[in-house]
Amino acid sequence: MPDSKPMTDDEIHREILEAILDGRLAPGEKLGQDELGKVFGVSKTRIRPVLHRLTDQKIVTIEPMRGAFVARPSVEEARAVNAARQIVEEGVIRAATRAAQPKHITQLREAVAEEQRARSRGDTGQAHRMTGEFHCELARVTGNDVVVELVRELVSRDSLVVALYQRPASSGCSLGGHADLIDKIASGDEDAAAHAMRHHLQDVMASLDLGGEARKAPSLAAAFSHLGNRR
Repeated sequence: MPDSKPMTDDEIHREILEAILDGRLAPGEKLGQDELGKVFGVSKTRIRPVLHRLTDQKIVTIEPMRGAFVARPSVEEARAVNAARQIVEEGVIRAATRAAQPKHITQLREAVAEEQRARSRGDTGQAHRMTGEFHCELARVTGNDVVVELVRELVSRDSLVVALYQRPASSGCSLGGHADLIDKIASGDEDAAAHAMRHHLQDVMASLDLGGEARKAPSLAAAFSHLGNRR
């Protein structure tokens, strides 16, 4: 039965963001306000501020006279985002190593286990999203909400890079790499943890084919088919 309850702006934002991060909407995909309005059962005036919010997050671009599109990062931006992640996340893992308690180690290991379960059942979209969520969970260990927000933005932008340039059969962030990061944090060795993070993110960069092209994306309706008919 269709869900007639109107979605909030935050719910619409989350659905579009997750569709992009899951790979259901590819870089360069047009985000028509009328079509999105039909998908979510709201007027296009409700869609416009959500798209502007995603633009502020560098996830969507708005082009005059053409409309909104899922951001399509350039090769230069791909390199810059990865370099920024190395700078920021080396500091994050140092702070996390100092702050980590046994409960944090348990939470991080559970995040890796959840990603493994998603991969095992073939849910590549969820697995890809959980890969990014691991890095956000790591940032939460620092206890600094600004750091978490910064890492989330960088991870989201990097997700677009991976969607556009990742080599076939490559998984980007590896489960083994995440497990190694946790082990380094648990050991209390900041230098070893920072070194592992740097190499982990370098491995992500090495998994990219910077001459690659994005795949063909499904229609907007197909990308949000799990919502059912809201009108």
